[in-house]
Amino acid sequence: MSTPMKKWSPIVIVLAILGILHLSPPGICAAPPQGVLKEAIHWALSADWFDPSLGPPGTLGYLPLQFFHDALVKPMPEGIYTPCLAESYSVSQDSKIYEFKLRQGVKFHNGDTMTAEDVVFSYWRYKGRQAKFTHENTEKVEIVNPYLVRIHFKKPYPDFMEYFLPGAASIGWVIPKKYVEKVGDTGFKQHPVGAGPYKFVEFVPGVKLVGEAFEEYWRKVPHIKRIEFYHVPDAATRLAMVKRGEVDIATLMTDVFYEDVKKDPGLRLLTPLSPVRFIVYPAAQWDPKSPWSDVRVRQAASLAIDRKLLADIHVPGGKAVGSIGLEGDPLAVQFPPDPYDPERAKKLLAEAGYPKGLHGGKFYPQNTYWGSAEQIATYWKAVGITVDLVLLERAAWFAHRDGGKMRGDLIHDPASAPTIGGRLAYLFGPSSYGNYPDIQALWEQYQKEARANVRKDLITRIQRLIHEKTMWISLTENNSPAAFRPRVKGNPYRIQPLVWFTAPFEDIELEK
Repeated sequence: MSTPMKKWSPIVIVLAILGILHLSPPGICAAPPQGVLKEAIHWALSADWFDPSLGPPGTLGYLPLQFFHDALVKPMPEGIYTPCLAESYSVSQDSKIYEFKLRQGVKFHNGDTMTAEDVVFSYWRYKGRQAKFTHENTEKVEIVNPYLVRIHFKKPYPDFMEYFLPGAASIGWVIPKKYVEKVGDTGFKQHPVGAGPYKFVEFVPGVKLVGEAFEEYWRKVPHIKRIEFYHVPDAATRLAMVKRGEVDIATLMTDVFYEDVKKDPGLRLLTPLSPVRFIVYPAAQWDPKSPWSDVRVRQAASLAIDRKLLADIHVPGGKAVGSIGLEGDPLAVQFPPDPYDPERAKKLLAEAGYPKGLHGGKFYPQNTYWGSAEQIATYWKAVGITVDLVLLERAAWFAHRDGGKMRGDLIHDPASAPTIGGRLAYLFGPSSYGNYPDIQALWEQYQKEARANVRKDLITRIQRLIHEKTMWISLTENNSPAAFRPRVKGNPYRIQPLVWFTAPFEDIELEK
């Protein structure tokens, strides 16, 4: 017989103290949605990202997820762990049992009402990055009643809530069971149905995505009737479109385009508070035959990079960083960025046995930040490290990255999960290309530990060892200045910083 839990785990107590555990939804907005918002974006969307079970990669992949779907708990303006489809949740003292009290009356776009069956179905259907680890650790998922779900784990799982958040995983996102069983996985991707603020209207791969306001959305009626996203990879074209009024927002205005927008009296230059920090991940460092297995080579590659100039050109408003954890994360350790010192880099290469330089293999940049990777490669060449740049389309990049196909190479990686635990899980979990025994042992201990003070000590030690070994090369925080026309009210990018480019959508407004 199931009994209510009386105790809370230390990590949940900390979240409650921060005021982000149990929050009431804002007041309902009864005004009907109006107007059309058009946005030219710099990245392509994939139909795979319409399905929460596949775990869309990176923060940009969460645009369609936030658009069409909703989660038990997700980042909102009220806080990182805001109850949404679950009106509240609790965690047992030993972090083995998680209980979710579901919000009643939540509607999916097809009219179905969400119940515990949909939650359990979505949980087991998840196939993304953390699926194997989480499912193998699950003892059972119990439907206590139609609006109460209890998840039992075989061993403590203090990190479970982190995998609900953008950039980490999507195991807590809920879709309608009966609809998926009716149309199948392929049919669902062709016409996704969720419980989010916008209903699917149209998707043309590589061209556009269109959604219409869902007026029965539980949180509030969206302000805008229709939102259209257009994939426009060329920055000059995006800028021309927003200048002519063809779109209301044009993303990624950098370099000369950044200056152009600043000078245009008819446009506003606004920036999101990006959760992304870029690193170079030498996936070859665990191959003893690779030059990257020598820490001096990795240190040389770091010292060869002028991070300030890299940030000024490619992420204006961003800054150089020395670690992947976000400022404000209580468990993240902030290290100063390595200085730009090419002479010291050359000396380290000589000490490592490469006085005439070396070939560092393939370097896989994020395709939308190709220019940044080229600049990094140029810095390396100046000290004697040559690499072969390999350009892949965004979806293919993630498929190669998560599929282990970049082994032995260099990866221009985005650390994007909201918490340092989620960021390390991205590198240590199923997507890992290797680890050091001392770090791996600490990580395994951290994953099982429920005591907050011990967890903090463990993850601090992990981060210090990573820094000492130069396990990856921290570069810059990301930033994506965008051009806005005056009819877009305020700065939607700063409503919830961890929900990049997505506001939330129901909160975006147009001027009257």
